[in-house]
Amino acid sequence: MKENNNPSSSALQEKDTLLCAITWLVRHHGKSASEDVLYAGLPRGERLAPDIAMLMLEQAGIQAGWVERDILTVSESLYPVILAMTSGEYVILLEKHQGRYSLLTPTNGTLRHVSPETLANETTGFALLTKLKVQPAPRGDQEILPDSDRSGHWLFSNLWRFRQYFYSAALAALLANVLTLSTTFFTMNVYDRVVPTGAYATLWSLAIGVLIAITFEFIAKQIRTWLVDSAGKKADLLVGSLLFRKTLAMRMECKPRSAGSFANQLREFESVRDFLSSATLATLSDLPFCLLFISIMFAIGGPLAMIPLLAIPVIIIAGVAIQWPLSRYMQENISEISQKQGLVIETIVGLETLKAAKGEGVMQKRWNDFSALAAASSMKTRYLSSLTSNFVSYVQQVCTILIVLWGVYLIHAGEMTMGALVGMVILSGRSLSPLAAVVGLAIRFQQAKTALHSLNRLMAMPTERDKQAHFLPAPPLKGEIALRHVGFHYPKTGLHDPQPILHPLNINIRPGERVAILGSIGSGKSTLLKILARLYLPTQGQMTMDSLDVNQIDPADWRSACGYVCQDNRLFQGTLRQNIIMGNPAVSTEHFLQVATLTGIDAIARRHPSGYDMPVGEMGQGLSGGQKQLVSLARCLLLNPSILLMDEPTSSMDSTSEAQFIAQLKQVIQQKTLVIVTHRAAVLSLVERIIVLEDGKILADGPKAPILARLSQSSLPATSGRKEAPHA
Repeated sequence: MKENNNPSSSALQEKDTLLCAITWLVRHHGKSASEDVLYAGLPRGERLAPDIAMLMLEQAGIQAGWVERDILTVSESLYPVILAMTSGEYVILLEKHQGRYSLLTPTNGTLRHVSPETLANETTGFALLTKLKVQPAPRGDQEILPDSDRSGHWLFSNLWRFRQYFYSAALAALLANVLTLSTTFFTMNVYDRVVPTGAYATLWSLAIGVLIAITFEFIAKQIRTWLVDSAGKKADLLVGSLLFRKTLAMRMECKPRSAGSFANQLREFESVRDFLSSATLATLSDLPFCLLFISIMFAIGGPLAMIPLLAIPVIIIAGVAIQWPLSRYMQENISEISQKQGLVIETIVGLETLKAAKGEGVMQKRWNDFSALAAASSMKTRYLSSLTSNFVSYVQQVCTILIVLWGVYLIHAGEMTMGALVGMVILSGRSLSPLAAVVGLAIRFQQAKTALHSLNRLMAMPTERDKQAHFLPAPPLKGEIALRHVGFHYPKTGLHDPQPILHPLNINIRPGERVAILGSIGSGKSTLLKILARLYLPTQGQMTMDSLDVNQIDPADWRSACGYVCQDNRLFQGTLRQNIIMGNPAVSTEHFLQVATLTGIDAIARRHPSGYDMPVGEMGQGLSGGQKQLVSLARCLLLNPSILLMDEPTSSMDSTSEAQFIAQLKQVIQQKTLVIVTHRAAVLSLVERIIVLEDGKILADGPKAPILARLSQSSLPATSGRKEAPHA
C-alpha cells in the first residue's frame, strides 16, 4: 500500500459528493452525526477537502487514510471504500459479487454494478480506507473512573510523529561531527610531517582529502538543517491549527477577559517554535560529541585533555546557576509584554471612543508605564545572559592558554609534537563550543519554557465538546426549551467567590412561542439568552430541548436549532457575502438571495458597485450599526434555525428602519420560536409573552397585555428607563 498525496477535489458538483459519502460511511459504522457535527472544530469551505474528510472520520471514532493503488487489488475486507472518480465525484465501493463491483452514488442513493475494466477506467486510483476504532468495554473500576487521555502531550506527541526526521538528522549530525575532525588531523600532519621535510606532494594529497571531507561535512549539515526544518514546518502547521481549534472550542465563560493578553498568549507559541528550530536542535545534536573530542584529546595529548574536561563542569554550573533568576525575570517580562499587547488592541478597537472622551493621555501614560516595566525586566534577562556568555568565553580562553602553556613543557620534554599541540588547541575549542552554545540558549530556553507553561494552561481549559462526552444523535429539534432551577455564575477568578448572575429560574418555552425578555440594566437578560444559545452552560439546574438534556446534545446540533443574533454585531474583514455565509459556506445561491431579499441586505448590495463582494473592514468598518444588525440577522437565517434568539436587534436603527425590520421579521418567524431581548416598544408587537427579570430573578412571566399594564403602572422595577417603552 503506497501512501500518497490527497486527491484533487477542484471540480465542483451541484452537491458535495465527498461530504455525502462521509456522512453515509459514518452512519454505516453505526454512528449518527449531522453535517454540522461532522464539521465541528474543523476548517470549512464551499467543498469538503480530502484531508479534512480524514479528520472528520477520526473525530467520529473511525480510522481513515487516503491511499493510491490499483483499486482492483483492495481487499474486500476493507469494504466499503470511498473512491475518487475521474469526473471529480466520489462514490462508495460496497462489494464485489460475481466479478462485478457495486458502486453507490451517495448524493441520490443510486446503485450500479460495473465491470473491473470500467471501474479501473473511471477511478483516479485514490481510495479512502476506513476502520472503526475499537472502544474497550468498561469493566471493574473503569465503569466509574473516566478514561485516561492517551493522546499524549499536545506538543510533544505531534513532534513524535515526525521522529524519523529527527533520527535521520541525528545520523547527519554524527557524520558531520566525524568529518569535522579532518581539519584537526590535517593540521597535525602538516606541522609534524610536511613542514620539517618539505613534502609538498603529501601536502597536496592531504589538502585534497580534507577538502573532500569538509565538503561532505557541509552537505551533512545542510541535510540536517533541512530535515529538522521540514519536521518543524509540519509540526508547526499541526500544532498551530490545534491551538486555534482549542481557542474556538473553549467555553465562553472561561474566555480570558483581556483579548490582547490572550492573543499574546497564542503568539507565544512562536517562542516555542523558534526554540525548536534547526539552530537549537543542531546545537543540541552536537552536544554529545564533546566527549568524543575529549577522548581523542586523551589519545593525542594525554594529560592535557584534563583541562577541557575540568572546564565542562564549570560551564555547566554557570549555565544552571543562571536559570532560576532568569526564569523569574522572564516570567515578569512576558507578563508585562502581555499587558502591553492588551493595551494596544484595546486602544485600536476603542480609538474612536478614546478620542471622543479625550482619553489619549491616560492610555499614553499606561503605555509608558508598561513599556518601562517591560524594558527593565528585559534588560535584566539580557544582562544575565551576556554575563554567562562572557564567562563561558573567558573559560574557553583560559583553557587555550593553559593547554599552550603546559604543551610547551611537554614538547621540550619530548612527550608531544608541535602538530599535536596545535591539534589539542583546535579540539579544545570544538569540545567546549557546543556547551558554550547551549549556555547561550538560556534566554530562549526560559522564554520557551514560560510560553509552554502558558500554552499548557490554554490547552487545559474546558471545551464545549469534551473528548469523553457521548452526545446522542439528536433528531430534528422542534424547539421546546425548559429551564429547571437554572442558575449561572462566572468561574472564580480571585479570592472571592463569584456572584450569581442568574438565580434559579424555571422557564418553559413552547415551540412557535414568541417571548420578550425585559428588565433593567444588569438584570441578566443577555446572560439568559446566551444560556439559551448554549454559549454559556448553567452552573446549576437543568436545561432541556425537546426533553433532551443540554449535555446530551452536541453543541453543533443545538446551535443549528437555535439561531442567535447578539447585541454586539461583530463582522469580520472580508466581503459582505463572506460575512453572511460564514456559518454555511456551501449555501446555494438561490437560498442566499432569498435571505438577502428577506432581510434587506440586497438593498445594501445594490448601492455598492461590487454588490455582494463589497469589502467589509475589521469590526464591520464601512457599514452602519443598523446594517451590521441586518447582516447578523441574515447570517442567522441562512442556517434556517427553528428558534430565533435576538438581543437588542433594533438598538442601532431609526424608526423607519426598525419598522421595516419588524415587517421583515414577521415573515421570518412564522412557525419559529422567538425569544427577544429589547427595550423598544415597537418590537413588542412581535411577541405574545413577556418575562421580566431583575437581579437575575423572574419578577413576572405571562401574557403580554397584563405584563405591560403592570409596567405602565410602575408596579415593576423594569419601568425605570425610557418613557417610550419598558426598559430592558
